[in-house]
Amino acid sequence: MTFKSILTHFDIDAQPDHRFTFAINLAERCNAELACISAAQPLFVIEPSIGPTSGTKIMREEMEAVETRQRDLHERIMRHAPFRNHVSWQTKAADPATFVVENARAADLIVLFDVEKGQARDYRRTANIPDVLLSAGRPVLLPSASRAPLEAQTIVIAWKDTKESRRAIVDAMPLLILAQDVVVLSIEESHPIDEQALNDVVRFLSRHSVPARSIIEPRQTGDAGMTIIEAADRLAADLIVAGAYSHNRFRERVFGGITRTLLHNNAINRLLSN
Repeated sequence: MTFKSILTHFDIDAQPDHRFTFAINLAERCNAELACISAAQPLFVIEPSIGPTSGTKIMREEMEAVETRQRDLHERIMRHAPFRNHVSWQTKAADPATFVVENARAADLIVLFDVEKGQARDYRRTANIPDVLLSAGRPVLLPSASRAPLEAQTIVIAWKDTKESRRAIVDAMPLLILAQDVVVLSIEESHPIDEQALNDVVRFLSRHSVPARSIIEPRQTGDAGMTIIEAADRLAADLIVAGAYSHNRFRERVFGGITRTLLHNNAINRLLSN
């Protein structure tokens, strides 16, 4: 079991080198094809004081600027992969998250990077990660801020007996079977931990030749997401696998506390599945 196709998005306002290095290292480790895409929309907003002719001219200039930047990105990436036939490139003038979701149908895994220091969180020019998580139907890997290659020798699974957690374990299996130590972590909350459920998960992983064990962690002051991150740091893990939990459909674009913490804390690599 492995990833055969990995999809990653390149923001036009971000430096591509470390992003590509992370993605290509993962693709080569999994012997997977790497689909590199880039989408952006013009920043121009038509104001009443601007005539139709001037507006059309400005819009055309912005589109040309987007296309020029995408060509530059392509050239930079191909300098790192001149002889790699399994690397593809595709661009579009479109909403980045929508373009990622469209291309996810041909991918096993999506790799998305958070905005860099000094880069605006403008969803016309960077993919909205929560939107992709909710809509793509694929696991999303969020690299750490260091962009260091993913070793995943020690992996922490943030376990809660929900369909999202169960889905996340299956989605992460290609990495779990490569790890040396997989820790199924459950956080003590107001109700007792179901140790039988933990044992069942460890047994399930063992059947897939995953070297798994379980631990129960007392919840520290603050949210459970930080308890998971602190435990992963103590275990010297470099990947957290977790289900992505959203609120009810009335607020379906808003994620719950643990997912929100994992989304916003990029000290460690995270694989989320919804």
